[in-house]
Amino acid sequence: MFKALPTSLFIFTVFSVFSSSTRAYSLPGALGIVARTETVNQSPGGDFDLLYQGNQAFRQEDPALLKDLALNGQHPPFLFLGCSDSRVSEGTVFDAKPGTLFTERNIANRYSFKDPNVRSALAYGLGELHTKHVIVMGHYGCGGVAASIATPPKLPWDEGTAVVQGWINPIRKLYHTTKRKEVVELRQKNRGKSEVPAPPLHDPGFRALVEENVKVSVKKLASDGIVREVRRD
Repeated sequence: MFKALPTSLFIFTVFSVFSSSTRAYSLPGALGIVARTETVNQSPGGDFDLLYQGNQAFRQEDPALLKDLALNGQHPPFLFLGCSDSRVSEGTVFDAKPGTLFTERNIANRYSFKDPNVRSALAYGLGELHTKHVIVMGHYGCGGVAASIATPPKLPWDEGTAVVQGWINPIRKLYHTTKRKEVVELRQKNRGKSEVPAPPLHDPGFRALVEENVKVSVKKLASDGIVREVRRD
């Protein structure tokens, strides 16, 4: 299906965008909506220094493993679909070594038939890397799920807000339609409010919606023709 990609060469590009101000897209954090404007005029050198130092430590931790992966390729047992949230890096939360997880991440760990990126990761992971297991991992406090409960930003939307809101819209529909008891109770509590805020971190309805969103992704993934093809083979 695919021509194997060389693994002995790793290329990465880092590019910085400097601006006198930045604006958040009103994606809720763990404890509420973050929406502020701040001035940014400082050099990012310190941030990159931390990454460089971390990379140096990483290279020294198990150089034999890295050499083996470069020369002999990757054979990860797990294909992982998770959230882009910086707090739930898959290698960190599982204390997994390089070569363990073939990874795809997006906002709120959504699996969509319309997303060629997530589907190509699935196809390559199953068809070429022969991963044995597929993990869909959500996490409590997910900003994308919280934003799906909160009242959307007022129109008109700029391009960034529109693309984020479009991506989480299926989760918003799930919030309004699921019969999960905790989510129904949250809907009833929010009924009639002109402005629904992002839910508190430990709200049972919020946590339940995180779980229901994972179930939706699992069902979609399992029913994808890519998975059926692999099963037939």
